[in-house]
Amino acid sequence: MKTLEIIDFQHRELLLDNFKQLNLPISDFTFANIFLFRSISHYEFLTTDCGLFISGCNRRGQNYIMPLNDLRKCNQQTLESLLDKQNFFFPIPEEWLSFFPEDRFIISFDDSESDYIYLTEKMASFKGNQYTRHRNHINQFFSAYDPDAETISENTTPQAMAILQAWQNDSGLTLKKTDFEQCREALEKFSALALWGTLYFIENEPAGFIIGEALNTETFVLHFAKALKKYHGIYEFMFNDTAKRLLPQYKFLNLEEDMGNKNLRKTKGSYGPEILLKKYRVCLKQ
Repeated sequence: MKTLEIIDFQHRELLLDNFKQLNLPISDFTFANIFLFRSISHYEFLTTDCGLFISGCNRRGQNYIMPLNDLRKCNQQTLESLLDKQNFFFPIPEEWLSFFPEDRFIISFDDSESDYIYLTEKMASFKGNQYTRHRNHINQFFSAYDPDAETISENTTPQAMAILQAWQNDSGLTLKKTDFEQCREALEKFSALALWGTLYFIENEPAGFIIGEALNTETFVLHFAKALKKYHGIYEFMFNDTAKRLLPQYKFLNLEEDMGNKNLRKTKGSYGPEILLKKYRVCLKQ
């Protein structure tokens, strides 16, 4: 096993190729997520005779190993040599679990790490009782405001940065408690990261934005949604509008995990996820 250099842009094509081969709907498997959170998660490459892995550290200070290839093609000895008392494989999709013998491995999951997956069509229509409150908020929003939209580009970066700073100020939290720095870098390197997003204006004032990227051929993942809280209903509007824009190409939207945040869990649950996609941990039995 060999530890390689810290992940940077020079590894983008390599990672993109691995993620394409995996073709999983899990939000962790995008270059932007790996790159933007490289410092917080202390990401490093590991090479083995079974290919490439990433070692990292989660928000609880736990060490884990992210596979960049299908582990079912690896032999058990290689997998066991990667793990110790502290390490576990993560995120592991459900379809891989039968590969890990129960007498050697422990399988678990944490609900706060599950991805929220939505049907794009439902988010674009907001039809049904599930969306009554959201429809009301959007109706109130449109009765008060006449929003405009523009695709995020280098020309609109300053406006998006102003929204992000206002959002951070409104949060009342320190930078370490939010994803401000990661979102700022996403805006700074927007084109290089091949991200897509929409910037929203109200009466010519920048009011909110959404940023994301394709996860696979049928799923689009939304990384950041920021808006000025003075515009009631703007988040419902942005999610609904984004779904309409993505509907022709993507069947699913992935809004990532709630990280154990009760407010995020309540908000994401209110949009009626089609699936709470479990991301499993696999560790050795001691």
